[in-house]
Amino acid sequence: MELGAADYTAKPHLQSSLRKRTLHAVELTLFRMKEFDLKKEAYMDYMTGLLNRRGLMTAIETFREGDAPCAVYLFDLDDLKRINDTLGHGKGDEALCQFGDFLNAHARETDVLARYGGDEFVIILKNKTAAETEEIINKVRCEIEFADKQSDITISVAIGYVWTDTEQKNLEDLMQHADDEMYQDKKKTKENKSKENTHSI
Repeated sequence: MELGAADYTAKPHLQSSLRKRTLHAVELTLFRMKEFDLKKEAYMDYMTGLLNRRGLMTAIETFREGDAPCAVYLFDLDDLKRINDTLGHGKGDEALCQFGDFLNAHARETDVLARYGGDEFVIILKNKTAAETEEIINKVRCEIEFADKQSDITISVAIGYVWTDTEQKNLEDLMQHADDEMYQDKKKTKENKSKENTHSI
């Protein structure tokens, strides 16, 4: 009825009036489709095709108790600025897209995957136990290291993650915990690099 079905209930139909009503329905449908596409674009990251920050926040609002337990992962590409400065922004964009594809390969349709910021990504994996969370993050770390060796773009990734059971439902707080964990991981990585450089000297 919202699309104009009432226009076709009256009979008989004259050819001119039927044509006019049909064109009106087509125009209305095209408008609704364009409106939908614009809304979709507002929630999508244009570069990676993943959700953007707004889309992520909207997805979090739809989180239900049945989605828990779940794991929240936060990733940060440490070397993106260096890549942009030394290899150009084209290579930096390529690194972002490749990493987005990499994470997408580890997510299901029911999970939430987003580019949270310039070089930060988020995955929320639903219905995961604490043991599965630990197993997944170890697997992801290994695959990131392997992919890094195979690529001509060297990327250092800091990772923070947190697991929640059914009693914890505030995903925004969980993301903050994951962010704190990521910061500690980034700090540890820099300390290790500093030690390696000291030994090499």
